[in-house]
This record gives sequence, structure tokens and C-alpha cells, in this order.
Amino acid sequence: MAPQPSILPICTVQHDFQAVVKDVLDGLVPEERFWVSCYKYGEPSVHGKAVASLDERDRNLVIYDGRDGIQFKHHGRDVFSIACPDLGISDTRITMPSTAYPNPLEPEIRKGQITAFDVAPDGTQFATGYHDGSVYIRPASSANGSPSATSRSHLSTVTSLQFFPSSRVLLTAGADFSLTILPADPPESTPYITKKLTPARTLRGHTRAVTTTAIIARGRNVLSGSKDGTIRLWDVPSGSQIRTLAAGTNHFVPVLALSAGERWSRSDASPTTDGAPEDVDPREVETGDKVVFCALQDGSFELFDLRTKRAVFRSSVGPPSARSALQALAYSPNHHLLATGSASGLVALYDVRTLGDAPVTTFRRNEAPIEDMSFVDLSATRFNLPLPTTAESEVMAGELGIAIATEDGLPYIAEILPGSPKVRTELVGTDCDAVRFVRVAGHDVWSAADDGVVRRYKSS
Repeated sequence: MAPQPSILPICTVQHDFQAVVKDVLDGLVPEERFWVSCYKYGEPSVHGKAVASLDERDRNLVIYDGRDGIQFKHHGRDVFSIACPDLGISDTRITMPSTAYPNPLEPEIRKGQITAFDVAPDGTQFATGYHDGSVYIRPASSANGSPSATSRSHLSTVTSLQFFPSSRVLLTAGADFSLTILPADPPESTPYITKKLTPARTLRGHTRAVTTTAIIARGRNVLSGSKDGTIRLWDVPSGSQIRTLAAGTNHFVPVLALSAGERWSRSDASPTTDGAPEDVDPREVETGDKVVFCALQDGSFELFDLRTKRAVFRSSVGPPSARSALQALAYSPNHHLLATGSASGLVALYDVRTLGDAPVTTFRRNEAPIEDMSFVDLSATRFNLPLPTTAESEVMAGELGIAIATEDGLPYIAEILPGSPKVRTELVGTDCDAVRFVRVAGHDVWSAADDGVVRRYKSS
């Protein structure tokens, strides 16, 4: 019998508490309150207040007093933490967005709901997709600036966006069964003019909505997954399809997410090192050492070796009563780890060298669906509470985390290595809106929510 998942706590705070504190600093009110809540699955929740008031001697210093079972602390600059002794929750950092990019399509809420999102690897720009098939590319340097480029790439909902490694080309996918390749060069001298982009390529072949994409190496080849139960390998220069792979042990189970990367070392116990490769199509570039994991609607995940073009592993599906669609996954070749996130809120971590074994660990916070996941190198990205310099260098070495987007609007970063999983920081700022996407670019974490707002969280 599989071990029970670890239960991670939730700490959250009134999304505009900083505006409340500013009223106190500006002398508009002598003190002000904002709400703070803590939860632990299966236990009574704790809803408290924090009172912000000015120090009697230093009128530029705000004093925080947590009440009703919660503790709220300020650690300097914009670093805060929440604790709840009754639920056994020690000081947990909360991180506010350093920049919030407003919804460019307000006030039409559904029109402005983000359906696809990605950040350029160099962090200079980001892209958002919408229900009407439009794609907006915006500079990261301007929170209130106009989009630098737009495109009506699809006839209906944009379902996936992914920048190429160059940060200058964008792969889009839609519910209209197609993919497009968009030029995404940032503007040079006309920042206030919005360019209209025309796709350089349109890729067609799927028979149902395309749900997810992946880019191979530098981008000569790309992958797409669809509700038609296929994964397709494409040649970008010609816009032609190279190969079709049937998901779900050739049962064409709908594909909800893809994550591709290098195959782990041949010296490891790997099911992907066996078997001769299929005839290599001359259009294939740098696929020989790559694998792709796919998350399936029936709750399983499958591994394809792009060298042999065969499925080499599929996880168990489980009884119908326990099935929950896998909606998100992330693969880290450097750490030999695969993370999966389900529609029932369960996160599982697997060692890809021993996929037939049980997960390394599983955890959840509640039953809210996991929408998106991205690995975070916590050695370089410090989303922690201040520590002495020597202690910090010891704690940070080799740490790995996962940024997780959830339908309940409570995204967070979970620390997964070393030791047992725990919450490294809460990513606050949304007001009960589902957070659908999370991305890591450089040292920053980005999210996109149903309120149409993109938020950027800088480490410190």
C-alpha cells in the first residue's frame, strides 16, 4: 500500500496588505488591520488579524502585531513571514510580486482571461494568449506599457505558448488543432507602437485541440500533444510533420502536458538505452539523446525515447475511483527527477532511473487542482528568510524546489531537496483567482492568473 502523502500547510494574507500598511506610513490612520489565514488539510483553519501601527519613537517604522492565533513578522525590506503555533506552522516566508503587469483587455473579464503564458528565457519579454485566439507579446521592462506585438494566431482559444531558446521566436498552439511559429524580436526604437505579427509557419495535423508543446534543443524540431491522444514531432523550417506517437500504450489517451529533455546517463539503469533506433528522418535534429514525458488524462504518465520513437514506460492508471487526470509535469535531467501534478492536488516526485518503483515522495496542500509546475534552483534563487551569511551558504547548497500554480489561487514554492518537502515561500498577490501558469526565468518566478494579471516575483 502506497504511503500517505505529506501534508504541507498554507499561509496566506490579504492580497493588498501593503496598501493598508502604506496608509499607516502616510499618517492617514493611526493603525490598520489586515487578515491572515493559515490552513492544514484535515485540521481546523485559523483566521487571524495583523495590526500595523507606527513605532512611537521611529515614525518611519511599522510595528506588526499578529492576533487570533497567527504571528506576522517583518524581516526588513519586503521580507515578511507568517507563523501559526496551533497548526505547527513555523515562520513561512510570503513573497509579494515585484511587478504586476495589468490585464491589457479589461474590463471584459472572459476576454482578458489568460489561457496560455510564457516568459522568454532571457527575461526580456513575455507572451499571453486568450480565448479569442490572440497573442500579446509585452516587454518585461514596462509594467504599464503597450504590447510590443500582437497576433491573431488562432481561430479559437490559445492553449500553449513557448519561446524558443533564442527568446526571439514563439511557438503557439490552439484549440483549432494548429500550431504556429511567430517572430518575436523585441522592438528596437518604437516602444509605443504595437506590431501586428503574421505567423512564419502554421503546423497542421492534429484532429483535436492541441494542449501542450515542447521544443527540442535549439528549436529545429518541436513536439505537440493533443486531446486526440497523439504526440507529434515537427520540422520547423518546412512546417511538416515528421512522426506521430500514440499516447497511452497506443490507446490514444488525451495528452495534457509535455516535458522534454536529455536522456539521463547511459551508466544509469535506464529503460531507454535498449533497442535500436528507428530510421532517422533527415529532418530530425538533436533528437537522438532526448526523451519526452507526457501527462495523460487517465492519470498516468508515459515516457517516450525520441531515439527509438517508442514508449519505454507508462505508470499505472489505478482503479477508476482513484483516478485523477495529470495536468502538469516537469522533468529535470540534471537531478534525475520527474514531478507530476494532478487534478486532485497531489504532487509526486519520481527518480527517472527507477521509474518502476514508487514515487520518491508525494505531497499535497488540499484537493485544488495543480495547474502548472516548474523546477527552481534554490541555490541561485533565494526565496528564504534572512540567515547569517555562514549559515546561508550551508543551507543553500544543492537545494532544489518546485514552483507550483494551483486553481485555488495559492501558488507557492516547495523545497524538495535536500530532505522532506516543505513550503519555501508563498507567492501571494492574487485575490482568490485561479493561477494557471508558473514559469522560471533566470532568478525570477512568474505567474499568470484568471484575473488577467501577470506577476513577477524576484528573489532576494
